[in-house]
Amino acid sequence: MNPIRQLLNDLRARFEQLSSRERRLVTVAGAAVLAFLLFITLFSFSSSANSYRRRTQEKLAKLQEVQQLAASYNQATAARSAVEEQLTRSDVRLLSYISDKATAAGLEVPNMTPKNEVGIGDGKILESSMELTFTDVDLRKLTEFLRSVESGPGIIKVKYLRIEPRPATETLTAWAIVSTYKLKQAAQQPQQ
Repeated sequence: MNPIRQLLNDLRARFEQLSSRERRLVTVAGAAVLAFLLFITLFSFSSSANSYRRRTQEKLAKLQEVQQLAASYNQATAARSAVEEQLTRSDVRLLSYISDKATAAGLEVPNMTPKNEVGIGDGKILESSMELTFTDVDLRKLTEFLRSVESGPGIIKVKYLRIEPRPATETLTAWAIVSTYKLKQAAQQPQQ
């Protein structure tokens, strides 16, 4: 503590030896140095604070992105679970199902050809298909039939549809492939 006090006393003695003009110059120079040091300190704090704010904003943006991804993942998982449940519960016998829907729509299906079950995707899903041929069918009845087929239980889709118009009779000839899907393990479980 003594060396600092002695240094201050020496500086004060030298300052008092200066003329009034020199004292003003030293005071202005000291104030300028003090203002510069204050500016540098404040700029450093401001820069540091801005850096912290920027990093915080980046982390908040990343957190929001993670939350959005988690939400979309949860939605995708829920949708996948719903489809898997539909596939598990799906046990539609296409021949009788299509016959019932055709009768309800007032159609006659002269040709229904079942296709073998095929594993799709990674082989966990089985696809059962039926080829249908309609001759001299009304467009409205065909449309109603196809709509009712796809609105049935489980997952049933019209995969293929080819239509040839017959202008003379205002009817159509149509070929369609209707498919249903089920999980392989659900297909292999014994029926009660």
